Amino acid sequence: MTPEEITVSVIDALNTEKIPYMLVGSFSSNYYAIPRATQDVDFVLQLKSGTISSLAERLGPRFQFDRQMSFETVTATKRYVFRLADNPFLVELFLLSDDAHDQERFARRRRERILGRDVFIPTVEDVIITKLRWSRAGRRVKDTEDVQNVIAVQVDRINWDYVTSWCDRHDTRKLLDQVRASQR
Repeated sequence: MTPEEITVSVIDALNTEKIPYMLVGSFSSNYYAIPRATQDVDFVLQLKSGTISSLAERLGPRFQFDRQMSFETVTATKRYVFRLADNPFLVELFLLSDDAHDQERFARRRRERILGRDVFIPTVEDVIITKLRWSRAGRRVKDTEDVQNVIAVQVDRINWDYVTSWCDRHDTRKLLDQVRASQR
């Protein structure tokens, strides 16, 4: 299966199981900017008890489900991982956290057409805010580059008051200002 086919399979399963979700990570930044290759697909899920098992059943035996939840240090969230045999592409399912911004971005998510499906993704502003947090927390250059690309493509469509407000709260305003200054 290709990364796109894997992603569509997960989207279809989430929709069928009626699990509230949003597609995040590089797939969401690719939607708003210049696409780049990725090794995984990331979703944020609002799970009820037992729904992860029903999702695993819906995806079927091709998707190897690691039932051990893990803690992801960069995003500071809990996650489940699905793998496919003979395929290095990962599916990472992050649980919606109690973090104020996680809650806000999930509430603001929007439905867009991606890979031939109606998919929930974060707003352009929330992609920027989240990628800046991840860049700062994990010192990940790719997240800063994603922010640069999103801003370059979407600059006139961004609610800067919203972005700067959250960046001030997360202590990422300096990084945001550096990214914006580098594009002038």
